[in-house]
Amino acid sequence: MKILQVNNFHYPRGGADRYFLDVTGLLRAAGHDVRTLSTMRPENVNQEWLVVPPLSGVETETTGGVRNAICFLFSRDARSRMTEAIAKFRPNIVHLHVYYGQLTASILAPLRRAGIPIVQTLHEYKLVCPTHGLYANGGFCDACQGRYYWHAITKRCNRGSLARSTLSAVEAYVSDSLGARNGIERFIAVSEFQRDQLVRLGIPNHKIDIVRHFATPSESTPGRPGDYLLYVGRILTEKGIGVLLDAMARMGSLARPLKIVGTGSETPRWMNYANTLGLKDRVEWLGFRGGRDLGDLYRGSLVVVNPSMLNETFGLTCLEALANGRPVIASRVGALPEVIDDMRDGILVRAGNAEDLAEAILRVAGDPVAAYEMGLRGWEKVGREFSSSRHYDDLMRIYSKVVHA
Repeated sequence: MKILQVNNFHYPRGGADRYFLDVTGLLRAAGHDVRTLSTMRPENVNQEWLVVPPLSGVETETTGGVRNAICFLFSRDARSRMTEAIAKFRPNIVHLHVYYGQLTASILAPLRRAGIPIVQTLHEYKLVCPTHGLYANGGFCDACQGRYYWHAITKRCNRGSLARSTLSAVEAYVSDSLGARNGIERFIAVSEFQRDQLVRLGIPNHKIDIVRHFATPSESTPGRPGDYLLYVGRILTEKGIGVLLDAMARMGSLARPLKIVGTGSETPRWMNYANTLGLKDRVEWLGFRGGRDLGDLYRGSLVVVNPSMLNETFGLTCLEALANGRPVIASRVGALPEVIDDMRDGILVRAGNAEDLAEAILRVAGDPVAAYEMGLRGWEKVGREFSSSRHYDDLMRIYSKVVHA
């Protein structure tokens, strides 16, 4: 089968990008003719997969201006590049990931004209929430109810900024008009929780399949746990980074060292906050890590902590921790309970509660044998329930159903 995989970024910037690269590699290894379409970034990897040269991306973080805003809504270059990709590659199916804001919904019209079936893995709640997370101003938010996107403006959902929030709302309306909902044959949710939220907010149930992420367990039986805590993810308030630091401060001299892997616009703020809590010598900020380096960090840890306050669609870092034989302490939010079995391969705590989080960390730190056994059970579960072969079979069923419809 000839498959075109489409994603904004061609490097592991976040969980969606890692999955895009992983699933492309999985399908290529299975013998399919798979190519990719993406934007140009200095960090791009596996560029030999690209069907046509990547196009310039939109600098949404650092650059403003009318032209940049227009490119965020509609990209003529991306539409032309998709047309070129179709003519050159002639795919049987196109699998979209995160394309809005960079490639934009402008890429959908050439696909519809060519009659190529489209599926999309939904890595967040973009179809029903202009700011993607069903989260605003410190808590759960579904005010838009899947189509009244103007609420994002009145609530200033995008970082409290009226300009950013307005752009997000306008983008949602534009994408809908270009077929982001109605022009795609099948949507792939990554958890039951995500599917249920999408259906509740207006996406037809019959258009959604569930395919959970996959991971490959480390080749050897996990070794004994290390002595540090590990956080892997974006450095953002809603990811619970402040709650984790507060939990560290509560533990005082009993706190284990904490290694933080990830980047984000709020990094300087939280580094300063850690210092004010007296944690400068106990917290190590490692920035982005990937590949073997990240695997080594997982395996060298005592426990991986995911204190998110978001309605997580899955929890890929939790799965990666289990695949490397390490237990996870995670918030009981979103789909995280679908990945972590409480008190079996990890501990679930109340989201946003530093006291609960500190108690769970001390519990694991006080019994490294139990921590090892939790990690071992998680490692075994990944091979049993989240295998690449199972994921591949699930994807192929969806592809076949859409191609032969």
